[in-house]
Amino acid sequence: MRYPWICLCLLVLSFQPLWAQQATENDRLAARASNLLSYIAVDYGESVDNGQLLDTDLYRLQQHHAVQALELVRELPDKPGRATLESGIGELQEAIRRRDSGEAVRRRANEIADRLAALYQMQRSPVHSLPSASLAMPLYRQRCARCHGNWGQGGGAVPDLRNVSRMASFSLYDFYNTLDPSVDTVHSHRIDGDLDSRQRWALAVTVAAFAVKNQLPPSADLAERYPALVGLPGMAVTRPIELPSSVRNALMWWRGHPHLVRSLEHPLARAEGLLQLAETAYRGGDNAGAYHKLMLAYREGYQPLEQQIERHDAVLLSQLQTQWQKLRREALAGAPNAEVIASMQNLRTLLARARDQLEPTLGGERQYLWAILLFTLALALGLSLWWGLRRRKRARL
Repeated sequence: MRYPWICLCLLVLSFQPLWAQQATENDRLAARASNLLSYIAVDYGESVDNGQLLDTDLYRLQQHHAVQALELVRELPDKPGRATLESGIGELQEAIRRRDSGEAVRRRANEIADRLAALYQMQRSPVHSLPSASLAMPLYRQRCARCHGNWGQGGGAVPDLRNVSRMASFSLYDFYNTLDPSVDTVHSHRIDGDLDSRQRWALAVTVAAFAVKNQLPPSADLAERYPALVGLPGMAVTRPIELPSSVRNALMWWRGHPHLVRSLEHPLARAEGLLQLAETAYRGGDNAGAYHKLMLAYREGYQPLEQQIERHDAVLLSQLQTQWQKLRREALAGAPNAEVIASMQNLRTLLARARDQLEPTLGGERQYLWAILLFTLALALGLSLWWGLRRRKRARL
């Protein structure tokens, strides 16, 4: 009776390379569709204004991009939600046909791209920290400067990478995506074919930095108010144009100088971001990648603050340790998706509680400042009264 089970196991193992190959192909199809949608979001507004065609060739290209995106989505595995994606792209095609406003088409295209990424668990952020823009500058000069210019100035049909409004419409992931010749046909295999993931992310930062060259850094207060945008995955997947103007400008500077804002990212926020990436990997069947991200979150985000958490709340520390151990066991055992994802979300909730306890409250700081101000006013008033009484006494004498 053992032999049929042995044969079955061998058969399953023999199909694993095929599964991995299919998963890679699905990732490529989703990334290509996302790339096309990002081009529609950015370029459509240059082809139409108030229903009038400004550039017929560019307009037709956007129509073609929408058709291609729909074909790619239909090649992806059928799952609940794909029909909604197809319907959304159909509505996008209709909006382009009606020559709707650039703003409306941009929002619709980006919404579909985000829904596509969530449905097919796309990896849109690096696990490793982003480097400084200068790291990939030699590579940029070698591979990209011939067309884009030494400082991204472009020329002719090549867009200006210093154009703030245009660059704000892309996320860092969008830049990364264009550097993969299997996803974007603009760059050939000769230019980008041998680049690994780290090099592409480094080049994405270099490209993002051109639009904020010589600009002053934003206020550190903004990093405290929007902590998700100074760390991953927020810095990689957020499009600045979708944010209020002050935060938009800050994100553009942060993503062009990630090495300078790394100290502004709270370690527990780093842990939460890595857990989010681990969840995406586990949903997509990459158990080994999910475990790697989980352990990075533990070592880089949680462990350095373990003693501080204990001083503030020993009970919370015990809950965190229990949840880390539980999640590690589940990930190693390949537990069902729902079980592992629920554990990850519970852990992220506990980490958020710990971060709130470790950070000084804004209300407390304000009360302290008000106390100093009131004391200063009282002291000034007292001195003023004392000086007035003294002058009166002298006048009587």
